[in-house]
Amino acid sequence: TNQPNQTVLTEFTLIGITDQPELQAPFFGLFLIIYVISVMGNLGMIILTNVDSRLQTPMYFFLRHLAFIDLGYSTAVGPKMLVNIITDQNTIPYIWCATQLAFFILFIISELFILSAMAYDRYVAICHPLLYTVVMSQKVCWVLVAVPYVYSAFLSLIITIRIFMSSFYKHNLTLLKEFILMGITGLPELQPPLFGLFLTVYLVSVVGNLGLIILTKIDSRLQTPMYFLLRHLAFTDLGYSTAVGPKMLVNFAVDQHTISFNWCATQLTFFSIFIISEIFILSAMAYDRYVAICNPLLYTAVMSQRLCQGLVAIPYLYSVSLSLLIIMKIFLSSFGDYNVIRHFYCDSLPLIALLCSGAHEIKLIILIFSAFSLVSSLLIVLVSYTLIFVAVLRMNSAKGRHKAFSTCGSHLTVIAVFYGTLFFMYVQPKSAHSFD
Repeated sequence: TNQPNQTVLTEFTLIGITDQPELQAPFFGLFLIIYVISVMGNLGMIILTNVDSRLQTPMYFFLRHLAFIDLGYSTAVGPKMLVNIITDQNTIPYIWCATQLAFFILFIISELFILSAMAYDRYVAICHPLLYTVVMSQKVCWVLVAVPYVYSAFLSLIITIRIFMSSFYKHNLTLLKEFILMGITGLPELQPPLFGLFLTVYLVSVVGNLGLIILTKIDSRLQTPMYFLLRHLAFTDLGYSTAVGPKMLVNFAVDQHTISFNWCATQLTFFSIFIISEIFILSAMAYDRYVAICNPLLYTAVMSQRLCQGLVAIPYLYSVSLSLLIIMKIFLSSFGDYNVIRHFYCDSLPLIALLCSGAHEIKLIILIFSAFSLVSSLLIVLVSYTLIFVAVLRMNSAKGRHKAFSTCGSHLTVIAVFYGTLFFMYVQPKSAHSFD
């Protein structure tokens, strides 16, 4: 396809604070001291409020997150600014500019709401001291920080993508506004039965996962680490099926296979977040089963509420960061005129095939992080179940062995189906990905 002549921006020039050389050294010293104090102070606050048992209160919980956010946005800006001052080289690559803006917005918006949550905490503590522990429960505290993080990540993603998907070219270009999804089949007679099949599958998934989430929330007998992780597994499963399912069903129903540029980016973002999160939550569930079977007397101590929350919070944060990186790398690159995606949803590999440049670098990033995610999570699963298998074989009671295997059977089935699907979709010879 003939491409129009274009000069694409690859970097920006930051004017900086001053262009007077004699002021560079004192500014560097000043900002280095401020940044080091900020890092040490905030890291110290985070560590102290985590390890000191006297500081396990809602106020210090919020203060810890405030310190984390302050460390986040100062690190998003500080190191690059210091490097620019010391090297007198004020350029920033296109993709790093987008990344810096995304994380700065994420942390700044989060801080606004965390400060509001701290004000509410002080109100309850002073105006309703007798109800403080009831009102400011651990669950409420987690919600008051989780909602700002999710909201700020979503808003940051929208703003960054909208800015950097606009035209920074030096000449007028015809930019892609939508993609065409090839779908599962081009045969009209198969559209109604496939629509019925996938509608049924999606409704069963939604009802089943929502039912599981609600049941494990309201039933006091299901307030255990296993069901806590199962609830998040249901949430991630509902998430990535909803990222893809409704649009696919609409395409079947109206026989209109286009998806806008922005919606394609949004779909891939949420699909990536939930898929990556599910990989590590399945690993956490394997570890949970290992502790329950191999160290039953230590189970409640090891699988504490804080550890369980960490085992789901870290995958969510990692998946959001990785998803943002991949999405920005793909959608901030230049696409050609050809806009047909050889898939039924916006997936990374078919989109990379449409890029004019930078495809090799993006493929390498995806390969490295995919290998890390799959290998590390699968290693945890394999080690956990190997130790479980050895422990079960040492049991003298046949009833005990049967109970141990029955608690792991459903989880192993989910793992086999999930990883089997991933390997079938992505771990194939290069020629297998072609529809030609």
